[in-house]
Parts: sequence; C-alpha cells; structure tokens
Amino acid sequence: MEKIIEEARIVSRQLVRGQIFRLRLHAPNISGAARPGQFVMLRVCEGIDPLLRRPFSFSRVDAAEGDFEILYRVVGRGTLLLSRLLPGASLSLVGPLGNGFELPLTSSSPLAFLAGGIGLAPLLELIARVISERGQKGAGELRLFYGARTAEELLPEDLLCLPGLRIDFATDDGTFGYKGRITHMFEEAVAEGFGPSEIYSCGPLAMQYNVAKWALANKTMAQLSLESLIAWGLGACLGCALPAATPEDPGAERFVHVCEDGPIFSAGSIKWNKILSQQTVVPTFPFN
Repeated sequence: MEKIIEEARIVSRQLVRGQIFRLRLHAPNISGAARPGQFVMLRVCEGIDPLLRRPFSFSRVDAAEGDFEILYRVVGRGTLLLSRLLPGASLSLVGPLGNGFELPLTSSSPLAFLAGGIGLAPLLELIARVISERGQKGAGELRLFYGARTAEELLPEDLLCLPGLRIDFATDDGTFGYKGRITHMFEEAVAEGFGPSEIYSCGPLAMQYNVAKWALANKTMAQLSLESLIAWGLGACLGCALPAATPEDPGAERFVHVCEDGPIFSAGSIKWNKILSQQTVVPTFPFN
C-alpha cells in the first residue's frame, strides 16, 4: 500500500485519565485507507527536538468524516508536547503503515481480545469493525480481557461500550476486577467454558509470549500486535527487529521488523524464547 503524507488538523483533545489522552485528527486521505492494527508516524513539532516522528495506532477510524483517533500515554518529551497541542493545530503524518489485522474467518464464532494497558488502542477499532460486520445484535460471543497495573490506569468504561462486547477487567493490585494477570483471567474463562476460535492481542512482549504459547498449545489462531521502538516506520533503521521462526529450518537466523513486516504477527512466527532469554530480569507483565 502506498504511504500517504498528510497534514492533519486536531479536531479534539481529551484527557481521559491520569496521563492518558485521546486525540481526534482530521486526515481524510489516511482515514480512508486505514485498517485496524495499522499505525501512523506523527511529527510532534516543526523543530528538531524531538527529531523523530512517533508511532501511534488507530484506536478509532471514522472514514465518513475523514477523522481518526489515537490513544496515548504521556511517557516522554514527544508525548508531553503532543498533550499540550490544542484543537486547530496541524500535525504532519505518514501512514497508514503496517499490515493490520485480518478480520475473522467466520461470522459467528466466539472471539477473544486481550489488551494490556495502552495496548487496548488498536483493538478498539478492530472490535468495532467486527461488530459492524456481524450486525448490531452480534453473532458469536465477543470478550475483551483488559488489564492494567492499577484501576487508575484503566480507561473509563464509557469509552469501551460497544454493542455485544463483554469486558473482563483485571488489575495487578486488585483495585478493580480480577486480581492478577489477564492471561490467567483468560485461561480461567476458558476453563469455565469459553472457547474462542481466534485470539487478537496487544500488550507488552512478556504478555504476548504467554498468549502465543497458549494459542500454539491449544491450536487456536492468534494475531498479535507487537509493541516495539519504531524510529522511522519504513524499515530503514532496523531498530525494531525481532528474531523470527523459520518452520522449514528451525535453526536458521532470521529477523522481522515490527514496522515493515508487522506490527501484526501470528503466534508461531516469532522466536519468543530467544527474546525473553536476552532480558536481564525475569519477565513480568508490565503494562505500558
């Protein structure tokens, strides 16, 4: 798909909770081409500080109005500057980038969506598309397993209300919903009878590793949106490389790039053990 460079206008800016913001942008060309799971590279300011664009996934897309929304947490200088921009300001965008999610193969099977922290963002547009295709009444159970470290880091429930979607909340400290990891909550739901035919997931790599491990062990299709540091978004800097599996030659050394080959990957396409073995601490489930 051809990349589009477009000047976007900020339609609205909302502080959702804590340091999480929702930004609505008017960019009709990019909005008309965007798919769930794809992302844009956004220049925060005209100067050289910060120099690089920042990647943001589409949390909602309104192609008819020519708008899309992003959700982001203030974590550094770039997102801090972005949080200070007012409606009417312009931003330079490149997108849509990445491969995006493939919609479900069937129109009536149960689906599971797993989101860790701000990893919820790309799943919102995907869920909305699935519901739209299946009709407002829905066909097949749709469940979102959504977690964060504490209740203050969860998005308000009114932003998540989609017809036919059941939401299961979890927090590490137990301040809201299930106490513990969302992968554990998901496994308990399966043990109680929930049987998804496909899984869609976005969150930290350690969480994604456990989702992939479960999907492979249970022969369940899974599409994982992987988080990584993306500098250019066009496969040029190679900074978002991950070790990839080669089924015909398990010992082969091969890498994929989140920005160009992803950010959506199947459960068996990544060498998860190699990634985690390179970490200096035992991986936990830090929600970004």
